[in-house]
Amino acid sequence: MDQPPRLIVSRADLAATWPDLRATAVVALDLRDERLDWSEARLDGAIFFGCTFPPGIADRLPGGGAAQFSLLREVPFQPYRTDLYGYEELASGHEQGVPQTLDMRISSWFASSLPSSLPDLAVRALHDATIDAAVARFVEGRRMVGVMGGHDLARDADLYRTVAELGRALTRAGFVVATGGGPGVMEAANLGAWFAPFGENQLEAAIASLAHAPNYAHDEERYVERALEVRARWPRGGESLGVPTWVYLDEPTTGFATHIAKYFTNSIRENGLLALARSGVVYAPGGAGTEQEIFTDIAQNSLTLYAVRSPVVFLDRQHYEFEHPELIAAVRKQAAAFGWEDLVFTCDDPLAAVTFITAHDPDAGGGAPVERHRTHAGT
Repeated sequence: MDQPPRLIVSRADLAATWPDLRATAVVALDLRDERLDWSEARLDGAIFFGCTFPPGIADRLPGGGAAQFSLLREVPFQPYRTDLYGYEELASGHEQGVPQTLDMRISSWFASSLPSSLPDLAVRALHDATIDAAVARFVEGRRMVGVMGGHDLARDADLYRTVAELGRALTRAGFVVATGGGPGVMEAANLGAWFAPFGENQLEAAIASLAHAPNYAHDEERYVERALEVRARWPRGGESLGVPTWVYLDEPTTGFATHIAKYFTNSIRENGLLALARSGVVYAPGGAGTEQEIFTDIAQNSLTLYAVRSPVVFLDRQHYEFEHPELIAAVRKQAAAFGWEDLVFTCDDPLAAVTFITAHDPDAGGGAPVERHRTHAGT
């Protein structure tokens, strides 16, 4: 069969494709449209995820070479996502308290499903697979820059403001910020991106408001309320992506990413976040999780697993050059061994970070991809 794989997530997609559904995944659509003549449908290799059919049609799918997946059990979320989450969706129900939000109800379900039965594993895998597809659609044509760092950074810390300025500057330079979608450095970067369209003093005003609830652990209700208040006061912020996980059961989702790809499987989420950040990654100070991301990133760069090598920027020279020089030394040694030492940069100024990434963006001007290393020699 010569037909390439396709994905249908809307009525418009379906109309553009019908009746040829060969090698096509159709996700969460109500197909009970009497205008569809199923006798014309070409179904070889089609897969239907969470779709609703007219009477008798579902029974005919296997004979046409198609398969369908329905809900395996009742769960508090849609396993077959057609798009990414928005913060309003995840925060829905906050009027009854943070534990009643959709985000926390899914988190509670996840915790209760461990250790997992086969149906629970299947539901989570299907959810994450459709989130993967939504992420791929989102990043296409965008210049993505990752911003990584500690989750426990308070909203009233100087570094929080610095990272927010970084997120704003990256967005204004034409990049799309991508973070781990949690609090601390992640929230600060998404906040900065949100404020890219607003005046210079508006970001400072928002940070001052958020600083009244600096830490989620101290007062989770007020922490979430402050984010919602800032969003309401400054609506329609600049675009950014958050990629959090329900593995961190008590960690809030950032309130300032316009698009949220939340996963159950943390390993897929972490590797995918670094892979999509083709234009570069900025590392603010963090702990063990940030260090893990650094070494995953340099392995991807050294082995050119995603066809390009991307700039790696370390923000806060005191932290990286003097307090943790072993990290920078290891990165520079690996980069030198594989010939990309010119892509490593340390600085204190967020604007310097943006300038460096802009100058070394592998996708700027249609730069040619590098040859992929297919062995682990030299690692």
